[in-house]
Amino acid sequence: ASHGFPFCFLAPITFSIQLEKVTSTVIQFSWKPEGGTRDSPYRVRLWGGSGEMENRSLNETSTAFENLLSDNKYQISVDVSTCSKNVSTSLTVQTAAEIFNGTTRITNEVYTPAYQNKSSTAFKDFETKFIEEV
Repeated sequence: ASHGFPFCFLAPITFSIQLEKVTSTVIQFSWKPEGGTRDSPYRVRLWGGSGEMENRSLNETSTAFENLLSDNKYQISVDVSTCSKNVSTSLTVQTAAEIFNGTTRITNEVYTPAYQNKSSTAFKDFETKFIEEV
């Protein structure tokens, strides 16, 4: 009666989350399944202060959550069902604080008050130009 699941009790699937990139607004990560076989897509969730924010069903082993708040704690979790058991792993991640002061001195640009307002188009143009130059 057990030939549907020959390896179930020998090799449960395990996996660990690997952070690929964490910025002030993005958490990009992957996970590597070891052993076992999965019976379902991976369910990937993001929790923030206000509870569950995203819930994705994926067949690939990496994803990214974007448009996050800077300097904020989030929890990411990945779970999958294997041999009718649910295997889950999670990680708490803090996004980077947005620091836009300090050591970058721009000498060949006239500073305009519009740069103070980070959503102004002047700042966006400047930021794009700055990133291209760097």
